[in-house]
Amino acid sequence: MAIITVSYQYGSRGEIIGQEVAARLGFDFITPERLSESIHERYQINYSFKGESNHTRESSKLVAGLISAVLTDMALFNHLLILECGGQFIFRSFPNALHVWIMAPRDLRTRNVAMEQNISLEEALKRVEEQDRRRERHFIFRHFSEGSERYDLSINTSGIETGPAVELILCAARLKKLDSYGMVSDENIERLKLRNQIRLQKALTNLSLEKTASLNQFAHPSELLFAHLMDFYGIRWEYEPRTFPLRYDEKGNIVEAFSPDFYLPDSDLYVELTTMKQSLVTKKNKKVRLLREVYPEIKIRLLYQKDFEDLLFKYAAKKQQGPGEKV
Repeated sequence: MAIITVSYQYGSRGEIIGQEVAARLGFDFITPERLSESIHERYQINYSFKGESNHTRESSKLVAGLISAVLTDMALFNHLLILECGGQFIFRSFPNALHVWIMAPRDLRTRNVAMEQNISLEEALKRVEEQDRRRERHFIFRHFSEGSERYDLSINTSGIETGPAVELILCAARLKKLDSYGMVSDENIERLKLRNQIRLQKALTNLSLEKTASLNQFAHPSELLFAHLMDFYGIRWEYEPRTFPLRYDEKGNIVEAFSPDFYLPDSDLYVELTTMKQSLVTKKNKKVRLLREVYPEIKIRLLYQKDFEDLLFKYAAKKQQGPGEKV
């Protein structure tokens, strides 16, 4: 689970350096193109890292969440070298990560581009300037400040050739002892996978809601997220299948009733979701308590956000075990 992120100025040969480091270390090499293809293949969502400003600030946050979740998901299975893609922000607090910035003066970058693409210096300068502008416009992770403090190692390729630059990064990786990380328990790995699946489904759910502007049958985005997670783990569910009368007036009319959000038929369990808003928590706790008093035979759980992980982890573990085995 080691991570190296490489960010670079266009024409500084950062991509060549990053590719060579990944090959030398045996890390999975993640480029913006590869990440875009992965997002499209998995979720049929088109996203380009070309820097066009066709996203609102809100949708940019949602896309940032999706990119973060997909990259974290990849990191659970392989050591990664991430080229651009905002890796320096996503893994900024990750202890087993090395963040590298590769730069060069504009005139050198212009000459590099002219030589590599076999074009004139004038055309090369236009391309360098355009790519620099695109980098400034690209605001998916703009809510994080960009600066030298984001990086562990900065390399100016005006004085360091490609080969020595590769060796510098390899040396820094050894000094940070990246190869000693990744030894965690199987249970912690499974919990990390599950936690990221929740994060990923949340990002996908929010993107879906932004596109459709409709919750369909669901009253709240958290319910749609919960349904997606149930589907992912193959857990059968029904949405608000039954309403329980709780209180009647003197004429026998129902004055209070309760429709739990979900019913899981395989466990004969009702589930009510709640948020961190205290007024809603208090109200739902009261209804759940009253339902248990009136219908003691009914099994119901009030789930907070943090309970998602424990419940799904239990079901996932149970699903992986053979008949008769206890979780």
